[in-house]
Amino acid sequence: MLVNILSIILNIAYYVVLNTSIYTDKAMMSNGEVREWHRSPVDRLNMADNTFLYYLEIALAIVSIITSILLLFGVSNNIVKKIQLITTIGSTVVFIIIMFVTANTNVKYS
Repeated sequence: MLVNILSIILNIAYYVVLNTSIYTDKAMMSNGEVREWHRSPVDRLNMADNTFLYYLEIALAIVSIITSILLLFGVSNNIVKKIQLITTIGSTVVFIIIMFVTANTNVKYS
């Protein structure tokens, strides 16, 4: 039961972190001034054309949350437990990959 609640909380936390502006991009403009943007990991994924990672994260999180809710309401099928565990681990792995990709993304401004 604790694993199910933890899975729901983790997936919600992943969603919040992915949509929070945690990166600062700076670029020199043609008139000589430096412009600064605050971007979220989702914004950086969009700029780098890697949105499939975000969609994969959302899909895994939805399946994980749904199976966790099913398990909380008493469905004790072994297959549902395995799906919940696999999707929670998958969601965590994709979240880590997204954070690595967005940290190493350099966007060029023209």
